[in-house]
Amino acid sequence: MKLRYGVAVSTVEQLQELPALPKVDFLEIASALPEHPDFAVPSFWQKRLRRATGRSEARTLGSLIDAGGSIRQEFFRVFGAQCRKFAGYGIGEISLGIDWETVFHDPDYASALRDILRTCYGIAVKNGLTALLEVRIPGIGAGQAMEFIKFRNSLLLPVRTLIDLHPHEPGALDMLAVFSGQLPFESSKFRISVDVSGGNYLSEQLLHRIKESLHKSGAEVPELCFYPGKNADKTAYEQFNMVSGS
Repeated sequence: MKLRYGVAVSTVEQLQELPALPKVDFLEIASALPEHPDFAVPSFWQKRLRRATGRSEARTLGSLIDAGGSIRQEFFRVFGAQCRKFAGYGIGEISLGIDWETVFHDPDYASALRDILRTCYGIAVKNGLTALLEVRIPGIGAGQAMEFIKFRNSLLLPVRTLIDLHPHEPGALDMLAVFSGQLPFESSKFRISVDVSGGNYLSEQLLHRIKESLHKSGAEVPELCFYPGKNADKTAYEQFNMVSGS
């Protein structure tokens, strides 16, 4: 199976120390990084900068559910400015974290969030960005895959999915296999999140098992983005570069 590989960073230090990785196709950065005074993309990665992601977006979007119109408008204004900045760096995708558990169990919350996401999607598209909905595995249950697809389809927008896989957590790979088998074929974007500082690593055997699960998604060229945690140094990225080439 052909794959495209990426790496993700969440701190300026990680970005500054990120080595050139010839086997890696793209770079993902935390959405807050461009606001840092020392933000600068190394020359090797400038044309590979692909995606901005906010892993705390679920809290931000959730806080808008009961917010007044003026607060929502201010958020959309800031979000639009952020999207324009991302586009200026050549970023083409932005992901949004969602509190799926509340979406699945609170119809009023789901309805309000649907309106917010439609506005966010419109702002992203206006600025040349593709919006992605993040799904954490584990986090969303395998039996909730169809609920997720139903909600995503209810947006009536061609929104893509980014699956944030935590492979060292119990049941993650089994859940991924079931979830991938139920996803539409266009869901081809996956992040592999491991806590290197906590002693977790991505081995050749583990990557092979993840690849086997991805077969069920039907994606022709899945994208795997490696994120070793905010405390990881450049050796974690170098190790991934070796594993991905095996």
